[in-house]
Amino acid sequence: MNFKLERTVVIIGAIIIIALAIGLPFLTRPSENLLPNFALSQLAFSAVAFFIVFLALYFTIVQLRKSMAKPHIKVAFSNSGKQQDELIYYINGKTSQLSSLWLINDGNAIARYFQIDFIIPIDIGKPSQYVTLVRDNGNYILTYTNEGKYTLFVNRPFQDPNLIFPAAINKDKCIDIYRDSFKVEYRIFGDWGETQKGELKVNLIKQQEVT
Repeated sequence: MNFKLERTVVIIGAIIIIALAIGLPFLTRPSENLLPNFALSQLAFSAVAFFIVFLALYFTIVQLRKSMAKPHIKVAFSNSGKQQDELIYYINGKTSQLSSLWLINDGNAIARYFQIDFIIPIDIGKPSQYVTLVRDNGNYILTYTNEGKYTLFVNRPFQDPNLIFPAAINKDKCIDIYRDSFKVEYRIFGDWGETQKGELKVNLIKQQEVT
């Protein structure tokens, strides 16, 4: 049931309950006994009290639904949500490039301000004048914030050129340290409550260079 239909039901119910509360005591004749009239009056007041409780409960549910709505952000290597990429290294020493990252909100609310921390193993992190990495618990942390520059709408993938995750990875060290693949975890913070988590996987593939 959508919000407009719920509101219509509440209004109709309110009209019926108020009409009963006001009109019911007057449906009896003055010549009748006092006790039945008093009972009807009590019933009318009970109906009004029920309406007040019902209305308060309804708006509580509406507010609860609003509070439960939240974005759910996923970091991916493509706008379709793929969270695996390939890093190809050739026998002559050259390597391919990692794909740029996409942000996908598959929740039920838009996201305006959020922060993403990429947890990069310290052995393959690549600090530079363009990439700031912070040491933390045996890893490097690459922090990205959108700073309200754009809104991440639901099911509208967005690619931010300032998300420089690939530049923070030392590809040569990846090849030396990892044989088949490596993973990078990430954490997303926002004003919706709990921290959201995920991971990216990079598969390492060795092949001859195609001329």
